[in-house]
Amino acid sequence: MRRVLVSLILIAQSAPISAASELAIFHTASFGGSRSVSLSLAEGTVSRNPAFDFDVVITLSEFDGGGAVLYRDGGRHKASVRCVSPATVRVNSADYAVDVSARPGADWKHDLWAAVCNAPVS
Repeated sequence: MRRVLVSLILIAQSAPISAASELAIFHTASFGGSRSVSLSLAEGTVSRNPAFDFDVVITLSEFDGGGAVLYRDGGRHKASVRCVSPATVRVNSADYAVDVSARPGADWKHDLWAAVCNAPVS
């Protein structure tokens, strides 16, 4: 049931995300205060692979210290996410274990997992 609810949330998010110029940022890394790189969730669907819960598309943007876009990656980077133990993010054919106890912002894979798997359900 949770999988269905989170899927509905992802689908609902993707419509406004597509229409808006801003994407749903799930992780930002700062580099010396003068620039930052943000990873955004552009799309999300229930995974076709039964070993994973969701397939997502990630985009990357670089910003200057004032928040102006310096670079927006035109690529659409696919990843798969397993919410249950062992929590995992797959990019291409590489599986990355997710430390679910990590603090937010420490690792992009944890932040992706948290954004997808811990989405608020009402």
